[in-house]
Amino acid sequence: MLIQSIKGLSILGAIIVGLLLHNGLNSNECENRISYDDIHINDDINLDSLFAPTDSLELAKIRKDWESFNPQSESFQILSEYRFLPERNIVILEHFAEERTHYGAILFPYQYDESKKYPVAVWAAGLNQSDPSVTLKNTPIRKFPPNYFVIVPSFPGQALVADNKTYCSDGFFGDAFDGATDDAIRLLELAKTAFNGLDQQRIAVAGGSRGGTVALLMAARDTSINVCASIADPVDFFNRDPYERYGFQFKYQFLNERKPISELRAKMLKSAPVYFIENYSNALFIIHGKNDQVVPIVNAERVIEKFKERDNFDYLLANSGHRVPEMHRLIEWIKTNN
Repeated sequence: MLIQSIKGLSILGAIIVGLLLHNGLNSNECENRISYDDIHINDDINLDSLFAPTDSLELAKIRKDWESFNPQSESFQILSEYRFLPERNIVILEHFAEERTHYGAILFPYQYDESKKYPVAVWAAGLNQSDPSVTLKNTPIRKFPPNYFVIVPSFPGQALVADNKTYCSDGFFGDAFDGATDDAIRLLELAKTAFNGLDQQRIAVAGGSRGGTVALLMAARDTSINVCASIADPVDFFNRDPYERYGFQFKYQFLNERKPISELRAKMLKSAPVYFIENYSNALFIIHGKNDQVVPIVNAERVIEKFKERDNFDYLLANSGHRVPEMHRLIEWIKTNN
Protein backbone atom coordinates (compact mmCIF):
# COMPACT_ATOMS: atom_id res chain seq x y z
CA MET A 1 0.00 0.00 0.00
CA LEU A 2 1.33 3.42 -0.91
CA ILE A 3 1.75 5.75 2.04
CA GLN A 4 2.68 9.01 0.32
CA SER A 5 0.47 11.97 1.13
CA ILE A 6 -2.01 13.60 -1.22
CA LYS A 7 -2.43 17.22 -0.17
CA GLY A 8 -2.57 16.22 3.47
CA LEU A 9 -4.67 13.06 2.94
CA SER A 10 -2.95 9.70 2.91
CA ILE A 11 -3.71 7.40 0.01
CA LEU A 12 -4.93 4.83 2.52
CA GLY A 13 -7.36 7.38 3.95
CA ALA A 14 -8.57 8.35 0.51
CA ILE A 15 -9.11 4.70 -0.38
CA ILE A 16 -11.15 4.10 2.74
CA VAL A 17 -13.35 7.10 1.94
CA GLY A 18 -13.74 5.89 -1.63
CA LEU A 19 -14.65 2.35 -0.66
CA LEU A 20 -17.27 3.62 1.76
CA LEU A 21 -18.90 5.81 -0.87
CA HIS A 22 -18.51 3.73 -4.03
CA ASN A 23 -21.25 1.18 -4.60
CA GLY A 24 -19.78 -0.59 -7.62
CA LEU A 25 -21.36 -1.07 -11.02
CA ASN A 26 -22.20 -4.03 -13.17
CA SER A 27 -20.60 -4.44 -16.57
CA ASN A 28 -23.77 -3.52 -18.44
CA GLU A 29 -24.48 -0.20 -16.74
CA CYS A 30 -22.51 1.98 -19.16
CA GLU A 31 -23.85 0.15 -22.19
CA ASN A 32 -27.40 0.52 -20.93
CA ARG A 33 -27.02 4.31 -20.87
CA ILE A 34 -26.47 4.46 -24.63
CA SER A 35 -29.49 5.09 -26.81
CA TYR A 36 -29.69 5.50 -30.57
CA ASP A 37 -33.30 6.71 -30.56
CA ASP A 38 -32.37 10.20 -31.73
CA ILE A 39 -29.69 9.60 -34.35
CA HIS A 40 -32.06 10.63 -37.16
CA ILE A 41 -33.30 13.77 -35.41
CA ASN A 42 -31.29 15.99 -37.77
CA ASP A 43 -31.82 14.10 -41.02
CA ASP A 44 -33.63 17.12 -42.43
CA ILE A 45 -30.70 19.45 -41.81
CA ASN A 46 -29.23 21.46 -44.68
CA LEU A 47 -25.85 19.82 -45.26
CA ASP A 48 -24.56 22.74 -47.31
CA SER A 49 -25.07 24.99 -44.27
CA LEU A 50 -23.76 22.38 -41.84
CA PHE A 51 -20.50 21.91 -43.75
CA ALA A 52 -20.03 25.44 -45.09
CA PRO A 53 -16.35 26.47 -44.85
CA THR A 54 -15.24 27.77 -41.49
CA ASP A 55 -13.49 31.08 -40.93
CA SER A 56 -11.09 32.67 -38.49
CA LEU A 57 -13.87 34.13 -36.33
CA GLU A 58 -15.54 30.74 -35.82
CA LEU A 59 -12.22 29.13 -34.94
CA ALA A 60 -11.28 32.02 -32.64
CA LYS A 61 -14.52 31.51 -30.70
CA ILE A 62 -13.64 27.88 -30.12
CA ARG A 63 -10.16 28.83 -28.91
CA LYS A 64 -11.75 31.32 -26.53
CA ASP A 65 -14.08 28.62 -25.21
CA TRP A 66 -11.09 26.38 -24.57
CA GLU A 67 -9.23 29.17 -22.80
CA SER A 68 -12.12 29.55 -20.37
CA PHE A 69 -12.18 25.81 -19.63
CA ASN A 70 -11.55 25.03 -15.97
CA PRO A 71 -9.27 21.95 -15.70
CA GLN A 72 -9.72 21.62 -11.94
CA SER A 73 -11.82 18.87 -10.41
CA GLU A 74 -14.09 19.96 -7.57
CA SER A 75 -13.32 16.83 -5.56
CA PHE A 76 -11.76 13.40 -5.91
CA GLN A 77 -11.33 10.14 -4.08
CA ILE A 78 -9.29 6.99 -4.53
CA LEU A 79 -11.54 3.96 -4.94
CA SER A 80 -8.95 1.24 -5.25
CA GLU A 81 -5.25 0.53 -5.21
CA TYR A 82 -3.64 -2.72 -6.24
CA ARG A 83 -0.40 -4.19 -7.58
CA PHE A 84 -0.54 -4.01 -11.38
CA LEU A 85 3.09 -4.89 -12.17
CA PRO A 86 5.98 -5.99 -9.94
CA GLU A 87 6.66 -3.15 -7.50
CA ARG A 88 4.25 -0.89 -9.42
CA ASN A 89 0.88 0.00 -7.96
CA ILE A 90 -2.10 1.43 -9.77
CA VAL A 91 -4.83 3.60 -8.26
CA ILE A 92 -8.38 4.05 -9.52
CA LEU A 93 -9.64 7.61 -9.07
CA GLU A 94 -13.09 9.12 -9.06
CA HIS A 95 -13.20 12.87 -9.68
CA PHE A 96 -16.12 15.27 -9.93
CA ALA A 97 -16.57 18.34 -12.13
CA GLU A 98 -19.48 20.14 -13.81
CA GLU A 99 -21.98 17.94 -11.94
CA ARG A 100 -20.51 14.77 -13.47
CA THR A 101 -18.40 11.96 -12.07
CA HIS A 102 -15.41 10.70 -14.03
CA TYR A 103 -12.99 7.81 -13.51
CA GLY A 104 -9.37 7.23 -14.34
CA ALA A 105 -6.33 5.18 -13.45
CA ILE A 106 -2.77 6.16 -12.56
CA LEU A 107 0.06 3.63 -12.77
CA PHE A 108 2.90 4.59 -10.44
CA PRO A 109 6.59 4.25 -11.35
CA TYR A 110 8.65 1.24 -10.35
CA GLN A 111 9.74 1.54 -6.71
CA TYR A 112 8.01 4.92 -6.51
CA ASP A 113 9.76 7.47 -4.31
CA GLU A 114 7.78 10.70 -3.86
CA SER A 115 11.01 12.68 -3.37
CA LYS A 116 12.08 11.96 -6.98
CA LYS A 117 10.81 13.31 -10.30
CA TYR A 118 9.32 10.99 -12.90
CA PRO A 119 8.21 11.56 -16.50
CA VAL A 120 4.51 11.27 -17.28
CA ALA A 121 2.52 9.69 -20.11
CA VAL A 122 -1.21 9.97 -20.71
CA TRP A 123 -2.64 7.08 -22.73
CA ALA A 124 -5.93 7.87 -24.50
CA ALA A 125 -7.88 4.79 -25.56
CA GLY A 126 -9.65 4.25 -28.87
CA LEU A 127 -13.39 4.22 -29.47
CA ASN A 128 -15.50 1.10 -29.92
CA GLN A 129 -19.10 2.13 -30.51
CA SER A 130 -20.38 -1.31 -29.45
CA ASP A 131 -18.18 -1.62 -26.35
CA PRO A 132 -18.20 1.49 -24.16
CA SER A 133 -15.26 0.56 -21.96
CA VAL A 134 -11.56 1.04 -21.34
CA THR A 135 -10.19 -2.22 -19.94
CA LEU A 136 -6.83 -1.56 -18.30
CA LYS A 137 -5.38 -5.00 -18.99
CA ASN A 138 -6.00 -4.45 -22.71
CA THR A 139 -4.20 -1.11 -22.87
CA PRO A 140 -0.47 -0.82 -23.70
CA ILE A 141 0.39 0.94 -20.43
CA ARG A 142 2.65 -1.89 -19.25
CA LYS A 143 4.84 -1.20 -22.30
CA PHE A 144 5.80 2.28 -21.12
CA PRO A 145 9.16 2.56 -19.34
CA PRO A 146 9.06 1.52 -15.67
CA ASN A 147 10.10 4.99 -14.47
CA TYR A 148 6.92 6.59 -15.89
CA PHE A 149 3.70 7.67 -14.31
CA VAL A 150 1.06 6.45 -16.78
CA ILE A 151 -2.38 8.09 -16.68
CA VAL A 152 -5.44 6.47 -18.28
CA PRO A 153 -8.70 8.43 -18.37
CA SER A 154 -12.08 7.00 -19.17
CA PHE A 155 -14.35 9.23 -21.19
CA PRO A 156 -18.00 10.41 -21.08
CA GLY A 157 -20.45 7.54 -20.82
CA GLN A 158 -17.59 5.05 -20.86
CA ALA A 159 -16.59 2.40 -18.34
CA LEU A 160 -13.16 1.95 -16.82
CA VAL A 161 -12.66 -1.76 -16.18
CA ALA A 162 -9.98 -2.51 -13.61
CA ASP A 163 -9.30 -5.44 -11.30
CA ASN A 164 -12.63 -7.05 -12.26
CA LYS A 165 -14.57 -3.92 -11.33
CA THR A 166 -16.43 -1.52 -13.62
CA TYR A 167 -16.55 2.24 -13.09
CA CYS A 168 -18.91 4.11 -15.41
CA SER A 169 -18.18 7.79 -16.08
CA ASP A 170 -21.11 10.18 -16.37
CA GLY A 171 -21.90 11.98 -19.57
CA PHE A 172 -22.98 11.36 -23.14
CA PHE A 173 -21.01 8.63 -24.92
CA GLY A 174 -21.23 10.79 -28.03
CA ASP A 175 -18.91 13.37 -26.46
CA ALA A 176 -16.11 11.10 -27.59
CA PHE A 177 -13.63 13.71 -28.83
CA ASP A 178 -13.87 17.23 -27.38
CA GLY A 179 -15.67 15.97 -24.27
CA ALA A 180 -13.15 13.17 -23.92
CA THR A 181 -10.34 15.72 -24.13
CA ASP A 182 -11.95 17.68 -21.30
CA ASP A 183 -11.89 14.54 -19.13
CA ALA A 184 -8.28 13.71 -20.03
CA ILE A 185 -7.07 17.23 -19.26
CA ARG A 186 -8.86 17.18 -15.91
CA LEU A 187 -7.39 13.84 -14.90
CA LEU A 188 -3.90 14.99 -15.87
CA GLU A 189 -4.35 18.21 -13.89
CA LEU A 190 -5.57 16.22 -10.89
CA ALA A 191 -2.54 13.94 -11.06
CA LYS A 192 -0.18 16.92 -11.27
CA THR A 193 -1.67 18.61 -8.22
CA ALA A 194 -2.55 15.61 -6.05
CA PHE A 195 0.53 13.39 -6.28
CA ASN A 196 4.18 14.09 -5.62
CA GLY A 197 6.88 13.26 -8.12
CA LEU A 198 5.32 14.07 -11.49
CA ASP A 199 7.84 15.95 -13.62
CA GLN A 200 5.70 18.68 -15.12
CA GLN A 201 8.39 19.46 -17.70
CA ARG A 202 8.19 15.93 -19.12
CA ILE A 203 4.56 15.20 -19.96
CA ALA A 204 3.71 13.04 -22.96
CA VAL A 205 0.31 12.22 -24.40
CA ALA A 206 -0.34 9.36 -26.80
CA GLY A 207 -3.24 7.39 -28.21
CA GLY A 208 -4.57 5.35 -31.07
CA SER A 209 -7.57 6.00 -33.34
CA ARG A 210 -10.00 8.12 -31.27
CA GLY A 211 -7.30 8.25 -28.61
CA GLY A 212 -4.92 9.72 -31.16
CA THR A 213 -7.43 12.45 -31.88
CA VAL A 214 -7.70 13.18 -28.16
CA ALA A 215 -3.89 13.28 -27.92
CA LEU A 216 -3.71 15.91 -30.67
CA LEU A 217 -6.53 17.92 -29.10
CA MET A 218 -4.77 17.83 -25.72
CA ALA A 219 -1.57 19.05 -27.37
CA ALA A 220 -3.48 21.87 -29.04
CA ARG A 221 -5.18 22.91 -25.80
CA ASP A 222 -2.81 22.11 -22.91
CA THR A 223 0.50 23.98 -22.91
CA SER A 224 2.00 21.55 -20.40
CA ILE A 225 2.23 18.79 -23.05
CA ASN A 226 5.87 18.25 -23.98
CA VAL A 227 5.50 15.45 -26.53
CA CYS A 228 2.52 14.09 -28.45
CA ALA A 229 2.30 10.80 -30.34
CA SER A 230 -0.73 9.75 -32.35
CA ILE A 231 -1.56 6.51 -34.17
CA ALA A 232 -4.19 6.16 -36.93
CA ASP A 233 -6.36 9.02 -35.80
CA PRO A 234 -9.12 10.96 -37.55
CA VAL A 235 -8.23 14.65 -37.63
CA ASP A 236 -11.27 16.24 -39.29
CA PHE A 237 -15.00 15.58 -38.87
CA PHE A 238 -15.95 18.89 -40.41
CA ASN A 239 -16.63 17.71 -43.95
CA ARG A 240 -18.94 15.38 -45.82
CA ASP A 241 -16.47 12.52 -46.19
CA PRO A 242 -16.66 11.39 -42.54
CA TYR A 243 -20.41 12.11 -42.56
CA GLU A 244 -20.80 9.63 -45.42
CA ARG A 245 -18.05 7.24 -44.31
CA TYR A 246 -19.15 6.78 -40.71
CA GLY A 247 -22.89 7.28 -41.21
CA PHE A 248 -24.63 5.89 -38.13
CA GLN A 249 -21.68 6.60 -35.84
CA PHE A 250 -21.22 10.14 -37.17
CA LYS A 251 -24.88 10.95 -36.55
CA TYR A 252 -24.65 9.55 -33.04
CA GLN A 253 -21.51 11.53 -32.22
CA PHE A 254 -22.44 14.88 -33.75
CA LEU A 255 -26.09 15.03 -34.79
CA ASN A 256 -27.86 13.23 -31.96
CA GLU A 257 -29.46 16.40 -30.55
CA ARG A 258 -31.63 19.10 -32.06
CA LYS A 259 -29.48 22.21 -31.72
CA PRO A 260 -28.74 25.32 -33.80
CA ILE A 261 -26.40 24.63 -36.71
CA SER A 262 -23.78 26.87 -35.09
CA GLU A 263 -23.59 24.53 -32.08
CA LEU A 264 -23.47 21.40 -34.22
CA ARG A 265 -20.66 22.92 -36.28
CA ALA A 266 -18.78 23.90 -33.12
CA LYS A 267 -18.86 20.33 -31.81
CA MET A 268 -17.51 18.97 -35.10
CA LEU A 269 -14.77 21.60 -35.21
CA LYS A 270 -13.79 21.07 -31.58
CA SER A 271 -13.31 17.40 -32.46
CA ALA A 272 -11.09 18.17 -35.47
CA PRO A 273 -7.48 18.84 -34.37
CA VAL A 274 -6.32 19.62 -37.90
CA TYR A 275 -7.74 23.15 -37.44
CA PHE A 276 -5.80 23.78 -34.21
CA ILE A 277 -2.76 21.51 -33.93
CA GLU A 278 -0.41 23.91 -35.72
CA ASN A 279 -0.45 26.03 -32.55
CA TYR A 280 1.34 23.17 -30.79
CA SER A 281 5.09 23.82 -30.91
CA ASN A 282 6.61 20.82 -29.12
CA ALA A 283 7.60 17.35 -30.33
CA LEU A 284 5.04 15.48 -32.44
CA PHE A 285 5.02 11.95 -33.90
CA ILE A 286 2.38 10.70 -36.35
CA ILE A 287 1.99 6.98 -37.20
CA HIS A 288 -0.53 5.79 -39.77
CA GLY A 289 -1.16 2.75 -41.90
CA LYS A 290 -1.09 3.27 -45.66
CA ASN A 291 -3.88 0.73 -46.06
CA ASP A 292 -6.12 2.03 -43.28
CA GLN A 293 -9.72 1.55 -44.43
CA VAL A 294 -11.23 2.92 -41.20
CA VAL A 295 -9.33 6.20 -40.98
CA PRO A 296 -7.88 6.99 -44.42
CA ILE A 297 -4.25 8.01 -44.61
CA VAL A 298 -5.25 11.48 -45.83
CA ASN A 299 -5.80 12.28 -42.12
CA ALA A 300 -2.09 11.79 -41.43
CA GLU A 301 -1.11 13.56 -44.65
CA ARG A 302 -2.95 16.71 -43.63
CA VAL A 303 -0.99 16.94 -40.37
CA ILE A 304 2.28 16.04 -42.10
CA GLU A 305 1.74 18.90 -44.54
CA LYS A 306 1.42 21.34 -41.63
CA PHE A 307 4.47 20.06 -39.72
CA LYS A 308 6.87 18.76 -42.37
CA GLU A 309 9.24 21.76 -42.06
CA ARG A 310 9.52 21.55 -38.28
CA ASP A 311 12.61 20.10 -36.61
CA ASN A 312 10.75 18.37 -33.77
CA PHE A 313 8.35 16.44 -36.00
CA ASP A 314 8.53 12.78 -37.05
CA TYR A 315 6.16 10.50 -38.88
CA LEU A 316 5.92 6.87 -39.93
CA LEU A 317 3.64 5.60 -42.69
CA ALA A 318 3.46 1.85 -42.17
CA ASN A 319 2.43 -0.86 -44.62
CA SER A 320 -0.60 -1.80 -42.55
CA GLY A 321 -4.24 -1.06 -41.91
CA HIS A 322 -5.98 0.58 -38.97
CA ARG A 323 -4.29 -1.56 -36.32
CA VAL A 324 -0.75 -0.29 -36.76
CA PRO A 325 1.73 -2.70 -35.13
CA GLU A 326 4.18 0.05 -34.24
CA MET A 327 3.59 0.57 -30.53
CA HIS A 328 7.24 -0.17 -29.77
CA ARG A 329 8.28 2.62 -32.14
CA LEU A 330 5.93 5.03 -30.41
CA ILE A 331 7.32 4.12 -26.96
CA GLU A 332 10.93 4.49 -28.08
CA TRP A 333 10.15 7.85 -29.65
CA ILE A 334 8.53 9.08 -26.43
CA LYS A 335 11.54 7.91 -24.38
CA THR A 336 13.88 9.78 -26.71
CA ASN A 337 11.93 13.02 -26.85
CA ASN A 338 10.41 13.33 -23.39
